[in-house]
Amino acid sequence: MTDEKVYRETAKLGAIDGDLFIEDGRVEAGEEKLTVSGRITCERDCELVGEIEADEVYSSRGDITIRGALNAKRIELRRGRLNVSGSLTGEEMRISKSLKVGENLKVDSARVGGSIEVLGNVDAGRVRAGGSFRVEQDSRVEKVDAGGSYKVRGKATSKTIDVGGTLKTGEVEAEEIDVGGTFSAEGPAQVDTIDVGGTVRLTGGKVMHKIDVGGTLKSSEFLEFGDIDVGGTVKLEDGGSGQVVDVGGSFTSDGPLKFTRIDVGGTVKLNSSSEGEDISVGGTVKARGDLTLINRLKVGGKAVIDGVLKASSVRVGGRVEADTIIAEQFIETSKLKTRNGAKATRIEIARRGDAVGPLVGEVVTLKDRAVADDIFADRIEVRSGCKVGNLYGRIVRIDRRCEVESVTYTEDLRVDNDVKIRNGTRKSEKLPEPPL
Repeated sequence: MTDEKVYRETAKLGAIDGDLFIEDGRVEAGEEKLTVSGRITCERDCELVGEIEADEVYSSRGDITIRGALNAKRIELRRGRLNVSGSLTGEEMRISKSLKVGENLKVDSARVGGSIEVLGNVDAGRVRAGGSFRVEQDSRVEKVDAGGSYKVRGKATSKTIDVGGTLKTGEVEAEEIDVGGTFSAEGPAQVDTIDVGGTVRLTGGKVMHKIDVGGTLKSSEFLEFGDIDVGGTVKLEDGGSGQVVDVGGSFTSDGPLKFTRIDVGGTVKLNSSSEGEDISVGGTVKARGDLTLINRLKVGGKAVIDGVLKASSVRVGGRVEADTIIAEQFIETSKLKTRNGAKATRIEIARRGDAVGPLVGEVVTLKDRAVADDIFADRIEVRSGCKVGNLYGRIVRIDRRCEVESVTYTEDLRVDNDVKIRNGTRKSEKLPEPPL
């Protein structure tokens, strides 16, 4: 074996059967390639030109610049930077400061204290960067751990991505994404789980299990999802399909939406026809198009549906509006307004409430001082101080101080003395057909 030493000079070397020691010098590859069977050791700043191949590259201090390609099983720079203008290939890399690769990077494991910049593609097992990790083309890394940011202009493919600050990709495919700050994907996402502290911007795709975001989630294309748990706001610009949506602030879907359950603290806006099982909202629901629910609609404030509302039950603390409302079980609200009417097994209008449009049900109850249009029901109960249109029922009860347009009944009518019925009462064998 023959070792070579280059000390503060420029040398041109070819194959070395041994080690190469360089101190503050420059080595040019003979016949465009330098092959070292052992270790290349650099002290202070060193430069190598051409295609470089070695078993190991080591530096205790100083930067190493490769003007060409580098292939080495092990690379370690304890206090320095590594700059490679061509491609970099290796098994294990430990670099204290920064790594820059002009073409492609292929490595089993890379650990860099500062930043990593690759102008080509990346193919790696595990990459850990204390600062930023930037890839100009595609990046295929099984495990990514970046303290600052991870940005991929092309497609990012990983098993796990863990970033302290910002993640930005084109298309992305991963099992787990964990980001402390913001995550944006300019291409479709194929991910199992996303956990982000700040903001997520997606271009559609599929998130199989859960999206957990502390701040804001936005998708510009149709999104398939498992569960969404967001502290702030969600906006699906092209709609989506998924399971549970749990949002602390507001939720908006501009396209068609299918879901299992929506639970939102503030406002829900559905700007296209939507269908699911349950909606529970603390504030307001606004829907353009039909809204179909297998189970319940529960709203603390107001629900406005520009279409047909169908549900098993409807409970709205303030006002509910729709073209038509059909509930299998019950409708409970303070103010109800429809163009075509509301139908349920049981309908209850709260004290001082208001119902515009016909009410159709088995049991309809107006509490004190409520106002309503025509009512069609098996049993009608109108409590004191109400103002009502025409009543059509089997059994009708009207309390004191009520004003009623007319009453048609088939079995029993009970009316207090001070009730005003403008067009009188009539017992009939058969009631007219209700509008719903």
